[in-house]
Amino acid sequence: MRKLAPLLLLCLFSISCKKAIEKKKEQVVMDAITSGVWYVELYSENNIQKTSEYNGYEFKFNENETLNALRSGSSVTGTWKPNIAEYSITTNFPGAADPLDKLSSIWTLLDSDWDYVKAESTILSVRRELHLRKK
Repeated sequence: MRKLAPLLLLCLFSISCKKAIEKKKEQVVMDAITSGVWYVELYSENNIQKTSEYNGYEFKFNENETLNALRSGSSVTGTWKPNIAEYSITTNFPGAADPLDKLSSIWTLLDSDWDYVKAESTILSVRRELHLRKK
């Protein structure tokens, strides 16, 4: 039994470290998303570019998982939820008008860095591509 004690402690420490590392990863991702303001660099549906629909919009992701779409002094509030394990973000603008309603979806992240995100979503056979860039 005395020989098992160090092994048990090592296992507990290992599990604890993994959880701490995962938490740190989540915090880094949250910090990257919630710092700054984002704009739509590209939006397309079935490879037809519709980026101009989002001209003037800025998006602020908040730590409490709310999301503000800002344009010409007005704001529309939505929600967002990251899923780090599945490399996706779910966004929702309940009751929003066009074009913000098109952003309510589960977005699969294709590529990202500190100042950009490339994502895609398919709804009713319409493939949507979204590139956000941090200002």
